[in-house]
Amino acid sequence: MPFLTRNSLPLSVSPDRLYAEFFQEEAGYNSWKMAFLDRTIERSPYRSDVSSYGDRLKQCPSLYYAGCKNYSPLKERPKINERRLDFLHPDIKNACICIGGSAGGAFKAQWLGRNALEKVEFWSATKFLQVINALTQITGELEGAQIGDSETVYPLVGAINDLVNYAETCGSSNAIAAAFKCFQTYADLETWVKELSGQEGLDFQGLYGEEPFTAQPKITRNGEVLLSAADEVKSRATQPGENSIPAYVLTRILSMVGWHHHLSSSARIPGLGDSQLALLVPCLGRDCARYVDVAIAKLGIQIQNPVILSKMGFGRSSYRDRTELTYSCFVQFEYRGQLKSLTMTLRAGKDLGDGDREAVELDARMATEVTQIIQRLVLHQL
Repeated sequence: MPFLTRNSLPLSVSPDRLYAEFFQEEAGYNSWKMAFLDRTIERSPYRSDVSSYGDRLKQCPSLYYAGCKNYSPLKERPKINERRLDFLHPDIKNACICIGGSAGGAFKAQWLGRNALEKVEFWSATKFLQVINALTQITGELEGAQIGDSETVYPLVGAINDLVNYAETCGSSNAIAAAFKCFQTYADLETWVKELSGQEGLDFQGLYGEEPFTAQPKITRNGEVLLSAADEVKSRATQPGENSIPAYVLTRILSMVGWHHHLSSSARIPGLGDSQLALLVPCLGRDCARYVDVAIAKLGIQIQNPVILSKMGFGRSSYRDRTELTYSCFVQFEYRGQLKSLTMTLRAGKDLGDGDREAVELDARMATEVTQIIQRLVLHQL
């Protein structure tokens, strides 16, 4: 059956056909570069919108789902409906979607999942967590801040951009992500994630395949030290654990960034204020993965005032002998006079014995499933 009603949207096509069309665009790509994962912000029709994201997030989205609960306070995990995402393809192993908004009162949320609380590897999609943690330890202005040591110093905004979009103007994403973990002990950072989300079952004590670009980073501004590394050396040889986090946790914390202005004080990330958001939001808007872009284009819908914040992850697990692709995304836009918003985290996996084939199939699959989610959002079918 078509997954769009006849008169709802310009596009009416089965998921299988949608996947086939996306897969055609993978011609010439492989596991090193994929059509949508590596599309980059430079090819996005919303590139010029990024500078407006901060102001747009102050607009509260509408929510038209009966029975939704208030957005949960810190340390409290909401109830997640695990029966509403059956439309997702079996290659999507883990998923968590939160639709949020208000009808004039308290901010409410509806949580949907597929194995949303399973502790799994999300690869580089987890990197935004330690960035938020570091920024929330700093009080005061962050414009013009730098990160580094006595020998190597980068603009803070440039380093975070590289972490998200892999441009490597300052350094590699993995080395920068590892450096941001230096501002807390492994145990304290993991506890912080648990306290924000209310989820005890997680591990966040690993790096990302590279050493930190500096073992003792500092964040400074105009010669003043704003934040120093914790008294714990981070290295691949001594990392005590791994990064295994439920899809719910990534959705929860990213949603707390996107909906910050509308949440009660008991539900906000402590220390996250205007200065931190002004730095963080545009960086998360420049992810190299552009699944929402191609979803909106494929659906043929006309939107206004978009906000897309995301972080992708990708890798091939030798232990599980399969390629995995992950995507955590906050999206908000106006459609037919209504402001709609959701946060999603998806983890896809495929084992074909061929890494290149697995990669391009997963890339097309992720584009397909994100398209279905956006379509269901605008039709109130989630």
